[in-house]
Amino acid sequence: MATAPETDTTQRPGTPDEPGPRPAADTAGPRPAADTADAGAYEVLRDRLAAQAAELARRAELHNARRVEEFGSARLELAGTERLRTERPGVPRDIAAVGEGVLLLGSAGRPGAGPPPAGGPGLARHDRALNPLPEPAVPGLLDDPAFVREFADLHRYYRGARLLRLRVVDGRLLAVFRTGDKADDIRVLRWNLAADGPAAFLDARGERDDVFPPAHDFTWTPTAREDHVQGRHPHIAVPGGFYVGAVGGALTVKSDNDTETGRGVFTEPVDEPLQALADADVAHARVGPLVLLRVRPYKEDTDRYLVCNTLTGSVVRLDGIGTACRRLPDDQGIVFPGGYCLATGIHKTYELDAEGLEFEREVRSPNGEDVLYAFHARGRSRGLLLSYNTIRKEVANPLPCRGWALAEDGTFTVLRADGDEPAQVHPVQLWHSPYVSDTYAAAAPAGSGPLARVGNADLVRGVSAALSVAGAVADGITTAEGYRALAADCVRAADGHHWLGEDELGDLAGALAAVRDTAEQVLAEFETVRELTRRAAEARDEAAERFAAVVRRLRGEAPKEAAAWVCGLTELR
Repeated sequence: MATAPETDTTQRPGTPDEPGPRPAADTAGPRPAADTADAGAYEVLRDRLAAQAAELARRAELHNARRVEEFGSARLELAGTERLRTERPGVPRDIAAVGEGVLLLGSAGRPGAGPPPAGGPGLARHDRALNPLPEPAVPGLLDDPAFVREFADLHRYYRGARLLRLRVVDGRLLAVFRTGDKADDIRVLRWNLAADGPAAFLDARGERDDVFPPAHDFTWTPTAREDHVQGRHPHIAVPGGFYVGAVGGALTVKSDNDTETGRGVFTEPVDEPLQALADADVAHARVGPLVLLRVRPYKEDTDRYLVCNTLTGSVVRLDGIGTACRRLPDDQGIVFPGGYCLATGIHKTYELDAEGLEFEREVRSPNGEDVLYAFHARGRSRGLLLSYNTIRKEVANPLPCRGWALAEDGTFTVLRADGDEPAQVHPVQLWHSPYVSDTYAAAAPAGSGPLARVGNADLVRGVSAALSVAGAVADGITTAEGYRALAADCVRAADGHHWLGEDELGDLAGALAAVRDTAEQVLAEFETVRELTRRAAEARDEAAERFAAVVRRLRGEAPKEAAAWVCGLTELR
């Protein structure tokens, strides 16, 4: 499936933000031989690191090609668009897989149109080909006398009852009905779905089962007084080397602990310019190389969410994090309703209505290469699916839907939104996906040889780790923290996957060791070059001040002789 276009915000080597020798040469005049040698060593090491990372990526790609040839690979691809027909007109609400090749479609009448027809809103069974199934197709599902009684009582006592969603949670099917005007006015019918037997209706008390996971899989840590750094332009220090403050009429994030200037890597105005440092509520969380900030300036009603990247030094505002946010595997970034942000600095937000979307569940492919994140808006029959690939480091195009069902063989049945008018024909998309069940994957024939000995899942994790290291170098590292993280990632990858050093598997460990050694050398030179850059900047600022002073003095004088004009020109030169 084609992937969404990505917004690349990574700083490249040689940009003005990267400490390097070029700005010093242009602004500070001829440098001492020692300075030139230090800067030259840094460039040589950086070029060597790029070449070693490219070799690591080449070996990892070759190894991944062997893995795909051995075990195969599946992508999220559209198989076709079909039409699902129902006996009565209705507005489709959700769809669920309830048995081997059986789909249950839930629909409701037009909101506010009065009591539903006899039998209430539709719960209809269909096969994988979307054909209607007869009553005995799924024994115990809709023909159980206890269900018939509860269903009739539900619509007798709550005449405005309407179906909200169908959910399969821990082997149970939940049918959630709205019974009043409030969000928590619900009644939940539930069934037990046996893996090798008929369905069994349980009761109408499934409210405790209808819960969503926490919105965030990390913890927000509020800042305290001891984090405040006072000065002319005070700020709050947060872990990761960033400093945030909402004083002086602007919300500012800095990468340097410098209270003499109000400039930073990110600045935007606040509603109330007259506020003290302690007036803003600031909290932070760490996800790999990303530092997440939650900031509510004084007298504002909503939080602002910022993502700071310790590898690139960049800062971006992504308010979608507030509703829900989940870590990507191995801390490769974060995903949230309507977008994502990767550790490489690439981020993307979709032009979709993400209001009210909550994280519902996560589905992993058996080999761990792909992860599906499902979001759902309670009470609004609206969902969003985002699929992430850990090797390609990319998120597939989002799938907005009313509901979805996943079969054992990985086939997605996606109920697309097509208006709120009751109809008997509803559009449905069928997708091929890598999200097969564990039992289905285990039934596939096992290979032989070194790759089969390691296993597909472990191969995926090792290749992903190696490509992450190579990608970090290719995207450009512009901070000391980035080089430290690069060396640590090399050690972590080599220690976590014993097979990386085997010659018959490509000897990725040797390439990782070379990258690690060079990264540590670059880090040492990086600090030296950063000091040279600072000194050059100070010399440039001093020269600019002297030049401005001479210009001001000469403008205030009126030379009477040619010699005075010549002296002034000489001084300017």
